[in-house]
Amino acid sequence: MSVLLQTRAVQARAGQAQAQREKTAFDRASYRVRLSKVLCALMLGICFWYSVPYEFPYVTVRDVKQATANEAEAYAGSLARQISMPVVFLIAAYMLWRLPKRGRMGGRLQWVALGYVAWAVVSVVWSADPSITRKRLVVFAINAFFAYAVARVFSVWEMAALGFTATGAVALIAFYVETVKLHELAPFDSDFRFEGVTTANYMAMNLVVCVICALTLLQRRPRWWVWILPAVMFAVGLIVLTRSRLSTFILVLLLAVMLQRMTRDMLRPQVRALVLVGVAAVVVPAAVYAIGATGEGAAQRAFMMGRSDSENTSNLSNRAPLWSELMESVEQRPWVGVGYEAFWTPARVESVSADQGWAVPHAHNTYLDQALSMGVVGLLLYAGMMVGGVVIAWRRYRRGDSAAALFVAVMLTWLALEGVAESVPLDPYLPTLLAYACIVKVCMMEGTEAESDAWLGEGEIVGGLTPLAAEGEA
Repeated sequence: MSVLLQTRAVQARAGQAQAQREKTAFDRASYRVRLSKVLCALMLGICFWYSVPYEFPYVTVRDVKQATANEAEAYAGSLARQISMPVVFLIAAYMLWRLPKRGRMGGRLQWVALGYVAWAVVSVVWSADPSITRKRLVVFAINAFFAYAVARVFSVWEMAALGFTATGAVALIAFYVETVKLHELAPFDSDFRFEGVTTANYMAMNLVVCVICALTLLQRRPRWWVWILPAVMFAVGLIVLTRSRLSTFILVLLLAVMLQRMTRDMLRPQVRALVLVGVAAVVVPAAVYAIGATGEGAAQRAFMMGRSDSENTSNLSNRAPLWSELMESVEQRPWVGVGYEAFWTPARVESVSADQGWAVPHAHNTYLDQALSMGVVGLLLYAGMMVGGVVIAWRRYRRGDSAAALFVAVMLTWLALEGVAESVPLDPYLPTLLAYACIVKVCMMEGTEAESDAWLGEGEIVGGLTPLAAEGEA
């Protein structure tokens, strides 16, 4: 009997030792995955800095001819961009090859997205300038591949961490440029717009994504509020200084949705009521004072955000005349367009800019740009992808009520609305590429990605291996 007990004890100790070895091996493999994700994210952030036409420092060119020449030069692509984009492709390929994939593709929206990609590729056949279309399709393919790789490998929390770190770094560099490098920070000057390293509108887009990602991380790690909330307030202040009206109004709308959910989850009903009363006690008197001080002009002054170019309000900051002229070009080849990205050649930029009296590098409307490049067919495919993505994302959020689903819905809503007055195509600009990665998230079968998130530890941001992934690699 004692021999039997000793044998069982030895077997138990051996089993425990084996289990401990397996756990140690799994922990090491999981650590390597986390480290790989962090390094890939860091390298991607550096590559996208050089792939986007950031300028250090950015100086607004007032001369139309010089600004047009600069836009034409940027269209051709710099050496840094020609190097960084292939590196982005290699990093994305490594991620798909070595890191665990998340979720399963199969959503109905994927067929619309694939149709849009196929139409863009086929457009080289009828392109007005096939050489330009082929070059731009290479960049398009890399960006689409990157969006797919990020969506399949990174969780929502990891995407939010990447977005917050990258956009926050750009914001800090831009703030340094305005305050230290140029000494031009002038919040009370009606002609001042915060730019730093890019145009004010693109800087505002960068900051909006920074705020969205920060609030998403805060829902995952509430204890980070000590430094995330000041960062959010700083970013919101910079957005106001950009005086970008569309981005600001979109941010107010999305903040209302995100903060409503956050206060519901983090605060008790009594505390929420006190917060609401406190906000009303500050906002209502301030609004009454502002209206009483400025009279009928209060609404217009709020809409202008302190800008002095009120003469351009009626024509949407010169966009209406531009859209009217570009619609004539759409009517020339309405169904198929002139080929992917073949419309805005250097000669076309110069011609349209001369007609409008200001530098025009794009249509300042994503949907109009799609019609110019790929006709009504391409426009319908793109709009179907965007509207379908927004609808599906919000439906999933209403069913699941999770912070991850809210991030996807908010990012896609921002992208769809931003495209009304800005051109935000599938281009090497990290904030918008994260939103396009959310399209891939929506194309996954509902619930399949949550299976991977279930293995994340409490408050964990960067995930490692799951037991299922570890078995697959073994």
